[in-house]
Amino acid sequence: MVTEEEVKVLVRKIVDEKFVKSVEVDESGNVTVTLAKDTPNVDDVLIKLHSEIGKLEGVGMITVNRERETTGNGENVQLTKETVLEKLKEVIDPEIGGDVVNLGLIYEVKVRPDNTVYVKMTMTTPGCPLTMWILRAVEDKILEIPGVKDAEIELTFDPPWTPDRISEEYRKKLGIF
Repeated sequence: MVTEEEVKVLVRKIVDEKFVKSVEVDESGNVTVTLAKDTPNVDDVLIKLHSEIGKLEGVGMITVNRERETTGNGENVQLTKETVLEKLKEVIDPEIGGDVVNLGLIYEVKVRPDNTVYVKMTMTTPGCPLTMWILRAVEDKILEIPGVKDAEIELTFDPPWTPDRISEEYRKKLGIF
């Protein structure tokens, strides 16, 4: 199984140590790396970390997080699924030109009592080269909502995405009938 030290050595080769807030490896080999919010070239770093950590033997799930600023406790803010979905319409898939909600990439949204938002989503294909970018954009948009404590994004390919998931409005725009 992969060790925390192995992961730390690899992470230091990819990103300056001053931007690494924590590296954790649990008993199942799941790896969590937390980077500073001001990490330079963060998109490139996220993709490279995920790719290189995945090459280590015994690695389970890989999570790369970024620190975020907290803007008050948000205890008096009423968050709803609809608020989250409206915000997620700002995340555009650059290859298709449509937002992740109308493309049917969002499978589930839950707002938990502690104002943590859980989103289960997919990509149009398992090999989508923009997966990490889109996941990060979804997380960033959720964290922009006042009162959100944290965001948990789960990527799934079960069930696989099909064009049938596209909203009626977008079907017309894309010429799919």
